[in-house]
Amino acid sequence: HIIYSRSVALLFPVGHGARALAARSVTPGQPDDDGPGWTGELAPYLAVGGNLRAGADYEDTPGSAAQPELAISRATVYAALRAIPDLLTIYLDEQLAPGGAVAREAYALLTPAGGRYTIKAGKFFLPHGLRLQDDTAFTRQVTGINFDTPDQGVEFGLDLPRWSAQLALTNGTAGGAENDSTKQTSLNAVYVSPRWRLGASYNFNNAALGDRTMQSAYLGWRTGPIAWLAEANLITDDVLAGEQRMSVNLLEGNWLIRRGQNLKLSYEHFDPDDDTEDDQRERYSVVLELSPMQHLQSRFGLRFYEGVPQDAASNRDYIFAELHLYF
Repeated sequence: HIIYSRSVALLFPVGHGARALAARSVTPGQPDDDGPGWTGELAPYLAVGGNLRAGADYEDTPGSAAQPELAISRATVYAALRAIPDLLTIYLDEQLAPGGAVAREAYALLTPAGGRYTIKAGKFFLPHGLRLQDDTAFTRQVTGINFDTPDQGVEFGLDLPRWSAQLALTNGTAGGAENDSTKQTSLNAVYVSPRWRLGASYNFNNAALGDRTMQSAYLGWRTGPIAWLAEANLITDDVLAGEQRMSVNLLEGNWLIRRGQNLKLSYEHFDPDDDTEDDQRERYSVVLELSPMQHLQSRFGLRFYEGVPQDAASNRDYIFAELHLYF
């Protein structure tokens, strides 16, 4: 769920977590053969998975008392029923915590021509930009396209060896009830090579309360042990005074120190109104990710926010430690 899935085979990334992320694959009572172990496959027609993210965080906002907290940040379960293998799959993604149970995704997926074409109908995450795990990233918050805002509709996809593209028509209500006669259009296309990928996204939400147009370009590439991600978004909102244009950008580097150890450095920039001077906001992040074995990852991070002086929340510091269990 980090980058837009190219096929239903990637809906359950457990094998990837064992083979690529984890320092080693542990099989109790057997030699370490670096095998994938549990992959989520219960039967040829059924696969299940899930993850739990819990930890502690500390937020220091100028002028306010510090707020340490212990909490579950996300608990989800997944299931894929291959009603007709290699052709028709029913997929469910259910959030159990925090709060009550919420269906994040629930859709039917058709994959004719060996998966070259895809047709998805139901509730799903929209195709736009880099699908980062961190929903607090500016590119996820400002665009409003993240793991908390799936929408209902239909999506058509094309998956070729080097090209992948998706066109989605949805209600434009972030999963809520339809409130007007208009719809949201999302278009995403990406070219993938062994060392880099280049993509572009377009989103138009024709809403009664005001239209929103978003254009995004994103890039991923590898230089030795460092994997880079970059994304730039231009957003135009129709407001009472006319048009409001904003931009939000991300640059991230992931240094694979050794297998199972990743250091993430990122810089984010958000300009909420290009007609207003000195209203920009920035965020700097340092995150260490340790994956000693399959199904287990720990993360430790520092985030520093810088914004306008009169807005204390945009100048806060944030520290967190997280334990991620997945199967």
